[in-house]
Amino acid sequence: MGKEQFTIARIFGAYYELYSEKTSYVLAVLKGKLRLKNSEDRHPFVVGDEVYAEAGPGEEWVILSKEDRKNFLTRKSDHGDTHVLCANLDQVAILASYKDPETKDGFIDRLLVASYHTRIKPLILFTKSDLVPEEIKSLKENSYRNLGYEVMSISVENESSLEPLWDVLRGKRTFLCGNSGVGKSTLLNHLTKKSVQKTNQISGTTRKGKHTTTNSLAVFLEENTVIIDSPGVKEWGILHLTKQELLESFPELQGAQEKCESSYCCDLGPQCNMLSHFEENLTESRKKSLESMFESLEKPHRVTRRDHWSRAVTKRY
Repeated sequence: MGKEQFTIARIFGAYYELYSEKTSYVLAVLKGKLRLKNSEDRHPFVVGDEVYAEAGPGEEWVILSKEDRKNFLTRKSDHGDTHVLCANLDQVAILASYKDPETKDGFIDRLLVASYHTRIKPLILFTKSDLVPEEIKSLKENSYRNLGYEVMSISVENESSLEPLWDVLRGKRTFLCGNSGVGKSTLLNHLTKKSVQKTNQISGTTRKGKHTTTNSLAVFLEENTVIIDSPGVKEWGILHLTKQELLESFPELQGAQEKCESSYCCDLGPQCNMLSHFEENLTESRKKSLESMFESLEKPHRVTRRDHWSRAVTKRY
């Protein structure tokens, strides 16, 4: 049969679910030398990687090689643990719910920072828009739209709100990311018109979401549209970034950086040009987000204890 190019759709421990338009889904394992070569990584390959595989002696396929990634999304919550989540993206959709549970601005800001330094376009999707009045939606949308980000408010209860979303998803590979309970899996099920991921109800006592997605899943739709669903996270670790990179990623501070006399200093001393703009140009919410990120760099254990990525092996075969 020969080798064939696939995209990794899902990972089950040592097994990989691959997809190609020609063959559809197959189950594969890594060739022995690839396991040894990448043994220091948490997972040598990730969802979204383009690989070449060939049919093995049984029903399983064998992954022979991996193509170079055009980009990848990373989070890091501990000094020794960098986690690559997915690869070869066109955009990352940051899902933030207006209510039940309300997504904190700090979470959105961390994802925006992570996207900036991978050159992956961010799309902010405020979900459950049917639960809040129009003035609340306008305030939230404009707070980020005025910074240059693409923003949309959607509700699975309002079909018309999803029509513009299709225009920005069609023909692209999009990673859905957000806190538990913001509606990632529900949205994916609605878009695909089938239950490709299990959904769960919001806890009545805590009003927080319950983890239902246990590993990332790439869903392949028509017109080269790929949507990658991911487990919900409580916090996004940014320890792979420096203070300089955090400051660079805030649009409000980019003008100040150009006028800074000490390039790549970022000690935030009394004479720091960036610091004066930090106080003047950032809203209280954005200032709080940046200060929290600085604190994470100094005290990584604070993020590590709160940041839990739910992982489990699920078998579809």
